[in-house]
Amino acid sequence: MAAGAGADGRSGGDPGGRATARRDGKATVAFPCPGCGAGRELGMSTIECASVAPTACRCGMLTTLRADALVAGAVVACPACGEAMLYQQKDFRQAVGCLVVLVAAVLAPFTWYLSLGVAALVDLVLYRLSGQVVICYRIPCKAHIRGVPAGPKVGAFDLSIHDYYRMLARREAAGLTGPDDQTGPPLDARSHP
Repeated sequence: MAAGAGADGRSGGDPGGRATARRDGKATVAFPCPGCGAGRELGMSTIECASVAPTACRCGMLTTLRADALVAGAVVACPACGEAMLYQQKDFRQAVGCLVVLVAAVLAPFTWYLSLGVAALVDLVLYRLSGQVVICYRIPCKAHIRGVPAGPKVGAFDLSIHDYYRMLARREAAGLTGPDDQTGPPLDARSHP
C-alpha cells in the first residue's frame, strides 16, 4: 500500500474519484482528500492493509486505508471511509465512448452512415475489455477501488441507496445530523442482503 497519487491528480484519481483502469494489476483506491478535495490514489495490499503508515496529502492531511475493508481478499467496505454500502460497475470512461460516437456522427454523411455502426462496434469492444470497479455510495467519498474482487454483498448500482446517501450529504451540508439508528438506507435484497 504505497502512495501512488500523481501531482496533478489524474494518474489514477481526480476529485470525483474517477480513474483509468489499472493495467499493471495493482490494487488501488482513488478518492478525494477529505481536507482539500484533491484526487488521491493509494495502492493497497490485498494481504495486509493495516501494516502501512498513513500517507499525507499536499494539504498535510494524513490518510490511512482501513484494514477491515478487505476480508478474504475481497473488498467488503470502503478502504477510505469505512462505509459498507458499495456497488460495482464497468470501469469504462464515458467520455471515450462519447468521443467515438461524436467522431462517427461527424463522419456519418461522408461514409453513408456506416461510421455509426463501426462506432457502435468500437464502443462494444472497449466496453467488453474494461474491467470492474467498486465504488463507495457515500457522496463525499465516492472512492473507486480497482484490482480487488468485490465482496458477496457488493451489487449493481441502486438508485434508492444513492438517493439516501445524497439526502445524507445534503443534511450534513446544512449542519443537520443523519437519521437515527432505527432508520437506514433502503436496501436492495439482491445486492445488499
